[in-house]
Amino acid sequence: MKKRKKQEKRSYVKHPRYGSEPIPSNNQIPVHAIICGHWSYDNVRFFPETAIVADTSKQNYAIYPRTIYVDIEERCRTCHRYFIFFAREQRFWFEELGFWVDAQCTQCIECRKKEQEIRWMQKRYQQLTEKTDRKKSESRELKQIAMELFQLGYIRDENKLRVGV
Repeated sequence: MKKRKKQEKRSYVKHPRYGSEPIPSNNQIPVHAIICGHWSYDNVRFFPETAIVADTSKQNYAIYPRTIYVDIEERCRTCHRYFIFFAREQRFWFEELGFWVDAQCTQCIECRKKEQEIRWMQKRYQQLTEKTDRKKSESRELKQIAMELFQLGYIRDENKLRVGV
């Protein structure tokens, strides 16, 4: 078994529900048991004091379930800041939402929220552009959404900013 390096102190993106520090679980699960808890744990930085036991009967997995969840350090693919993929968050993802247990969180909570907002704006933009009998308030909303999507680079044609005028 590999020796684990001493973990340096980092500041993490703050999660609105879980905070920005590892959450100790008061479970005494040995490091080797955590590493055996899922195939990916051998290749990530995790916090052993945060380990919680999983309910594998609620998970979607092809071959190998996660028997243990543990707070994992991740780096956001969008903003490149460090964040924690919390054990409790993993339990929610894999046992309540039904995500595949091999899924990894690749974005911090702030970038995920921004992405959700952009998807909502794109959907709302589509709904409003297809509507033939828009109210004045809907036309104003359409113009506002179009301007924001243009500034973000999702709309490139300036003529689309005149929609709803």
